[in-house]
Amino acid sequence: MRKKGVRIFFITLILLLALPFGAFAFIYFAFDMPSWQRLSPEKLENLMQTSSVYDSAGTRIASLAGAENRTVVPLSRVPENVKNAFIAAEDLRFYQHSGFDVVRMAGALLSNLKSGGIREGASTITQQLVKLTHLTSERTWRRKFEEIYLAYCLEQDYSKDEILEMYLNTIYFGRGAYGIQAAAQAYYGVDVEALTLPQAASLAAAIKAPSAYAPHLYPENNRNRRSYILRTMAENGMISEQAAQEAIDTSVWVIVQEDPGASHGWFVDAALTEAEKILGITSGALLGGGYEIHTTLDAALQAHADALYADASLFPKNAADGTSVESAFVCVDANTGAVAALVGGRDYTVRRGLNRATQMRRQPGSALKPLCVYGPALERGYTTASLLWDEPEDFGGYTPRNSSGRYYGAVTIRTALSRSLNIPAVRLLQEIGLDASQAYLERFGIPLESGDRNLSLALGSMAHGVTPLQLAAAYGALAGEGVYRQPYLIQRILSSDGAVLYAHTDAPTRVISEQNAYLLTSLLSSVVTSGTGTRLRDTGVPTAAKTGTVSMDSGNRDIWTAAYTREYALCVWMGYDTTTDTHRIPSGTTGGSFPASLASAFIKKAYAGRESAGFAVPQGMTWLTLDTLASKSTGSVLLASNLTPSAYRQGEVFLASNHPTQVSDYWDAPAPPGDLTLSYDPDGNPTLSFTATAYGRYRLEREQDSDAVVLLEQTAQRGEAISYTDTQAEPGLTYVYRVVPISERLWQEGTLLQGESVSMLAQSRRRAPTWLDRLLGPWDTADDDAEKSAPAETPGARDEEDAINEGKKTNLFSLWGW
Repeated sequence: MRKKGVRIFFITLILLLALPFGAFAFIYFAFDMPSWQRLSPEKLENLMQTSSVYDSAGTRIASLAGAENRTVVPLSRVPENVKNAFIAAEDLRFYQHSGFDVVRMAGALLSNLKSGGIREGASTITQQLVKLTHLTSERTWRRKFEEIYLAYCLEQDYSKDEILEMYLNTIYFGRGAYGIQAAAQAYYGVDVEALTLPQAASLAAAIKAPSAYAPHLYPENNRNRRSYILRTMAENGMISEQAAQEAIDTSVWVIVQEDPGASHGWFVDAALTEAEKILGITSGALLGGGYEIHTTLDAALQAHADALYADASLFPKNAADGTSVESAFVCVDANTGAVAALVGGRDYTVRRGLNRATQMRRQPGSALKPLCVYGPALERGYTTASLLWDEPEDFGGYTPRNSSGRYYGAVTIRTALSRSLNIPAVRLLQEIGLDASQAYLERFGIPLESGDRNLSLALGSMAHGVTPLQLAAAYGALAGEGVYRQPYLIQRILSSDGAVLYAHTDAPTRVISEQNAYLLTSLLSSVVTSGTGTRLRDTGVPTAAKTGTVSMDSGNRDIWTAAYTREYALCVWMGYDTTTDTHRIPSGTTGGSFPASLASAFIKKAYAGRESAGFAVPQGMTWLTLDTLASKSTGSVLLASNLTPSAYRQGEVFLASNHPTQVSDYWDAPAPPGDLTLSYDPDGNPTLSFTATAYGRYRLEREQDSDAVVLLEQTAQRGEAISYTDTQAEPGLTYVYRVVPISERLWQEGTLLQGESVSMLAQSRRRAPTWLDRLLGPWDTADDDAEKSAPAETPGARDEEDAINEGKKTNLFSLWGW
């Protein structure tokens, strides 16, 4: 026994002497120290952070996290009670140890040896930080020794405050929140500076195990641990006993969690897509990069749009199977190109889903006419009053029809556009050419594909179409007096440390003159006042618009309204994502119905309590009054004369350098006939003949001794012959015969307008009857010369020879006095 005891002593002594070296050697080889990590500052400092989205006023509208919802804050923003709550909960000796606490480790080691595993870690805040940033969560001795080693290294390179700051920004609190700032927002809806003592203790309690201590899931567990933390703080002089008890007795309420950004989801989605393109990074990198994304969103206008999209009465009825008609909406600031409001569908249910406002291209129908036909035509010398022919026509096998089935003959460009007539648009596109149309559209941000280059483009037929955002921006150029601005949603992007990574710069491009922009605005205002967009008349502000309808058999595929005021341009689309026989819009539901009503409602809300400046009138414009009936009848644009009735007088705006100058003579009385002749019938009665000089009413009068009798009043066309025999002329008397031309058109309007007359003198060549004539009855003894014609005379001239009655008549009965 003694030998055995001595042997044990020496062995123990040798082990004690060799322990430092042996322990190190054992750990080095047993726990594979060569493969241990080196401390990585990047893993400690470059934490994944939540990106924030702000509206145009700088208000945060969404917090968007990637894999981790985190917002890094400096320790200076963290209140003292919050820091102490975590120190009390996790590491009371934090400011005394060198990364690991030997006393706590010894106690934990004994406990773990007894249990045969690792049940207690005795980890300090420093150790927890390196575990979260460098190590896995496996429970092994190797991982524990590596943790201690890295904690020691961390304490050599960073100060205690730096370590505490990194720790508070790294730990997970549950509810998807990483770091103290994200937790304060997720649980209590406040920033870290505003956390109360009970809230701070509650969050410190949650990190022990969020799955068991999170205040929204296990409030009782959280309350018990919160009480323990508060008592520990009081025992260590961090707070008073009274403060601790008051905090223990205070109820802590967790806010109801809402989906961040859901109310502006469509806009936020589009903004993120734009931000990814600007920075050239992936979606995950953007969400986890802690960026501040400042957008163009106008919160008030977006709220108006969201409210309208919640009103089912503003949309067509659902299909028979319950599928709802989809829709998209965009509002663009015409002065900057900034997208003020955006809706990508009736319901926002999936993040980064199909955004119909920015990602869906559909045929625009007649909403494209101003940009592909009438705009380029105005640049090529056409005016707002130029006449087009509206009748069915075959354009080389293409036979478009007006949607109404009615045709109007000669119509002005204003009428054709306001009524959205198809035939004139196609005919005009044929005249100006597809090259002109394509160049014009491309200036307005609407490129064409090869399959789009045909005459059906006049009706908005395209292979893939346009997005609502494209169309709104194009109309924004008209509202912006001919200046196109690329639409954008991002004002600027800041990094997590506040550095400006991107700032939008305005790049306006003049695409048409101010004057032609105003002409188009004038035309599109008529669409609102008297055309297909009359549902926009009650907006209360000057508004221009164009509707569009894409038809299909027994229904419509797409319906549009594009409208603008001086400040905003907007576009509304409605239709089904996939159009089928059962999912189509009824035939009578057009762009001038529901889309126009929604656009009108939005404009009224946008301008509630304020006024619009109205459309500015540029220099170089002139207003003239046209004779509409004369223009249509003659096929030429004619200015109204003083005689044009008010019903046919219409004001029109023109370029001062390009306007009609010919005044209408449509209502003038005809010129006097220059071929008035006199002849006699076999009985010697004077016969007057002339030819109508123009369309009008011609009156033949006979005057004798200042008494005038109307012999004839007849409407005649130009070149029509008129003749009248005066059988009532008394023999031997001299008469003045006068032809008075009268305006037939004014006569029909109830106004008498007489032109210059022409007259001549004449006598009847019929002799007076004697008693023998009366007895025997008349027989003709007229001289053959009675058939000869007498030339027309000017008023006042007399021919005495022609006044002699050469015709003689004898009645035998008169010889007997009968």
